Amino acid sequence: MSELNSNRAFKEAVCIDAMRVFDSCSSQDCLEDLTLTFDTAAQTLIDEAQYIKAKCIETTGCSFVIDPVPFNRGFYTVDVTYSFRAEIEAYDTVGEPPMVVYGTTTANKRVILFGSDGSTQRFMSNSTAAAALPAPTSGCAACCDNGTLPVAGVSIAPPMCLDANLIPNTAEQPGSNTVTITIGIFAIIQLMRPVPILIPAYDYGVPESDCPTESDTPCELFSKIQFPTSEFFPQGLDNDQSCGSEKKQD
Repeated sequence: MSELNSNRAFKEAVCIDAMRVFDSCSSQDCLEDLTLTFDTAAQTLIDEAQYIKAKCIETTGCSFVIDPVPFNRGFYTVDVTYSFRAEIEAYDTVGEPPMVVYGTTTANKRVILFGSDGSTQRFMSNSTAAAALPAPTSGCAACCDNGTLPVAGVSIAPPMCLDANLIPNTAEQPGSNTVTITIGIFAIIQLMRPVPILIPAYDYGVPESDCPTESDTPCELFSKIQFPTSEFFPQGLDNDQSCGSEKKQD
């Protein structure tokens, strides 16, 4: 909030509808030896590889299953399933350029959080807003249900690839080569519910500056860009070495 807005006098208390976080936890997980799955073409290259390197790892999705904890009203188990996509360099000959393939894997995490309880069903005319809320129960299921479930959310930092291994097939274990990967992730998991909250209102958020109209030539605009000095010098060991940082430097 700007200094001008912060000095405005209190006008009224207004009620807003917001998602209140009832409980949250932070997790630092080392997901060891997850098996990567490849499509047919990529698996052929993995089977021919002599060794591999993990180039990059990214989180592609996250799903939740929420269940009430028996005999502990207001608490819920939250089963989180992370989906990952890894970029792998496969080397079939020493000294030759690698072939780049992509593999996928999943990992599960279970936590218990307080999500309060509610027995009302919530319907909204705005389909976009309603999509963020848990689906209401109906019929007999509503009679037997303990109440509407809270909404789970997770914030995930860019995952780190800690290790990758090529496990070749052998006479004892015939079949395709296998790639396992170890991933480190930092995440915050939350349980939320929509609630009406009373907050102080000072004024409407009226913009305090005009939108500038750019009339410069392309060269004039280019001259205003700060010289990217950091792009020309390697980062130190204490800088971020995550997958996202590598992508920005490419």
